Amino acid sequence: MSKNRKNQKKHKVTRLHWNIRCIFCLLPSFLGIAVFFLIPFVRVLYYSMISDQFRRKFVWFDNYVETITNEFFQLAMKNSLLLIVIGVPALIFLALILSLVLSFGLKRLPFLRDAFVFPMLVPTAAVVLVWQQFFHGLDSVLPVYLLFIWKNLGICVILLTSALTTLDPEIYEAAHMDGAKSFTIHTRLSIPMVAPTIFFTVLLSIMNSFRIFKESYLYYGSKYPPDYGYTLQFYLNNNFLKFDYQKLASSSVLTAFLVLILVVVGFSLQRRYER
Repeated sequence: MSKNRKNQKKHKVTRLHWNIRCIFCLLPSFLGIAVFFLIPFVRVLYYSMISDQFRRKFVWFDNYVETITNEFFQLAMKNSLLLIVIGVPALIFLALILSLVLSFGLKRLPFLRDAFVFPMLVPTAAVVLVWQQFFHGLDSVLPVYLLFIWKNLGICVILLTSALTTLDPEIYEAAHMDGAKSFTIHTRLSIPMVAPTIFFTVLLSIMNSFRIFKESYLYYGSKYPPDYGYTLQFYLNNNFLKFDYQKLASSSVLTAFLVLILVVVGFSLQRRYER
């Protein structure tokens, strides 16, 4: 008994030392998150609840009410959600089709996979210049949607192709022996088996949809684009240029809350799917 107790005590001490070393290894990351994320976010929350940066009188949620009822914020929110609802599914669908082709149809041409990295390497200004020449005179938000798809297609194809190439070939051989067609195999086997990767790709694409401001700003060449191209990034940027920190802070918090809702809904849908 005494020997077992000594072994258990030694195991606990070893585990404690290991945990302490892990904490010390993670400490720089925790400090970085606190300094560059948590503290600035708390400061933004503070600015969103005061009247202005000089008197600093607490008005609590008045800035949020004013922001939500602002017609330009509503327009920006609508356009940003439309980009998510229309642009992201189109991006994922196209990336999934290309990934299936590259994984099962063009296995002998691996250099084609590397070509999808090209959009991430080309300078944005050069791409926008080509877009302006190609879509000159088109009064529509379609060029921005296509630019979003083209810019993010590469990373989505790489992620999905990597997941598809790890699947066991024997599963497909058994399906072919049972007489299953290619469409049935991919819809009933390939896509369900890489569902977690598809979910991650969807979340990544949603996050990237909030980063389309630089491309959109360069394409329209103005901080006040047409109504159909006015997104949350334009609203935030314009409030920053006007030094309206209260509207900027409240709209930033609301945007973060929107992203949080999308992530929570995505995780809940994934859990239901896995069940």
